[in-house]
Amino acid sequence: MNRNNPYGYKVGYRENGSRLFIRYFKTYTYEQALFSLRHYREYQPNERETNRPLINPVWSIKPITRKEYKKGIWDELPF
Repeated sequence: MNRNNPYGYKVGYRENGSRLFIRYFKTYTYEQALFSLRHYREYQPNERETNRPLINPVWSIKPITRKEYKKGIWDELPF
């Protein structure tokens, strides 16, 4: 993974059996994304919309693409 991505990184999860990646946190630096990833793996948060516990999530870091950046990913509400 490119650790010098100028657009930032997103931390998200996929639940057990799902192919849908759900973005949970956005940051500009890889170090902050790695810190958040470790935190979310240790202390499992609930789903934001329904507040239900996540079912065996697989957490990962993905770089924000230029296409997402141009669409305005940083203009969205953070939560």
